[in-house]
Amino acid sequence: MKTIYIRIDNLGKENRNTVFKIIARQILEDFSKGIFLTQNELAHKCHCSKSTITAFSKAALVSGFRELQMRLRIEYENNFKINNTIDLLNKNNEQNFFEINDNLKNWVNSNDKQIEFFIKKIISKKVNVFSCYQTVYSTIFLEDVLNKNNIDNKVINLEKDVEIIRKLNYKDSYNVFIFSGRDNSFLTKLFEYIYNDNKDIIVFVSLNWKDYFKDKDITVIYFDNEKFERNFIDRNFKLIYMWKYIDYILTSKMN
Repeated sequence: MKTIYIRIDNLGKENRNTVFKIIARQILEDFSKGIFLTQNELAHKCHCSKSTITAFSKAALVSGFRELQMRLRIEYENNFKINNTIDLLNKNNEQNFFEINDNLKNWVNSNDKQIEFFIKKIISKKVNVFSCYQTVYSTIFLEDVLNKNNIDNKVINLEKDVEIIRKLNYKDSYNVFIFSGRDNSFLTKLFEYIYNDNKDIIVFVSLNWKDYFKDKDITVIYFDNEKFERNFIDRNFKLIYMWKYIDYILTSKMN
């Protein structure tokens, strides 16, 4: 499978569209520096419209600019930052591995009351899950855990399930939100809309959102702290670790 970087590079080399060549060159240049412009910023820098950026993204075989940027960020994490992490781990692989594992266990244990409350809720109510784009991979795993344990659930794709979002029963459901990063304007508006009618909500959230949620009358679990890297890989891995722990508890209760 071609990486999104290679697809963009090919678009710049093979496409007759001069604007596409400019966009590809700008994205790859920024990528090498770890810079990820917004759609507005990229359109301004390339002297084109936002719709042209969207068309370029679809030519790279993704749904739109949001997915293009997300995939670029993940590839950047994998190809650059992960190498620095590996170099550090190689100094003392075994010790660091067990330290990371201990940190994960301590993190889950520190949230045991919230997790217990979460499990009681999902057993007794229909569950709606709303995830930001950064944590979509871990949310797939959560959906598998819920289905495996016969939990009535609906995991919402914010970009595709517009009609479903309009018709969902929020008031009689337990609503799960996952926030990470900063580009979550639609998810924030959806949260506020549901929160006004139903505060039966749990939020799994990065520390970027601590000020926003500190006065909300809901259950909150933060999945960042000083023990972990704040990047796509670590955040998804931590959440998957928690979903597996919840799966273990659910399986124990159901048997």
